[in-house]
Amino acid sequence: MTVLVDHTQRRNLILERAFELFAEEGFAGVTYQKIATRCGISRTSIYKYFKDKDQIFIYAIKRSTDKISAIAKKVVERSDLTSAEKLRRILRLTVKMLYENRVFLSVVLDYLTSLKTSGADVRRKARSRTFGFKFLLTRLVGDAIKEKLFRPGDPSVIASRLYCILEAYVLNLTVTDSMGRNECLAIIDSCLDDLGRLSNADLCPLNRNTCAN
Repeated sequence: MTVLVDHTQRRNLILERAFELFAEEGFAGVTYQKIATRCGISRTSIYKYFKDKDQIFIYAIKRSTDKISAIAKKVVERSDLTSAEKLRRILRLTVKMLYENRVFLSVVLDYLTSLKTSGADVRRKARSRTFGFKFLLTRLVGDAIKEKLFRPGDPSVIASRLYCILEAYVLNLTVTDSMGRNECLAIIDSCLDDLGRLSNADLCPLNRNTCAN
């Protein structure tokens, strides 16, 4: 009797179990055999889906970042939230997901460090995973400025500032352990609150008296 295999389901199972192993043992400590054993399938079966351990690791990272993208997409599609509210919610959810995956983030950092040591272009790999998220932040900031929910400014510069807060938090989670989750959220809220404080000059570029008239 022929057994039908759901290849999409099996591929996702491999990535899910491999993700767990990488978080537990680090990139160097995981082997093809360990992944196969955790999945309950043979090593040769895994080769049908991934050519090597590096490819599994890259797709495991992509699977994680795709989750953030999917959550962000749902927030953006909500019609009951302003652009500023969407931005705040996405940033807070991102901090939550980073915290929940902090162990795996350490493995990613070790992996990128080893790649850089070997001469690989780490910046290109990082940009390919972050460009879409930065673009989304820039778009929401720009919309909030147009709606006069934020003070005037360069959306890309403001988005970069917000992204730098997330980068600092990742560094904290993986290396320094100097910034708590609540502290990171407080910094983000403070930054967004400051952007939302519109002065009279922001509301009316001419002067206050002209606005009053």
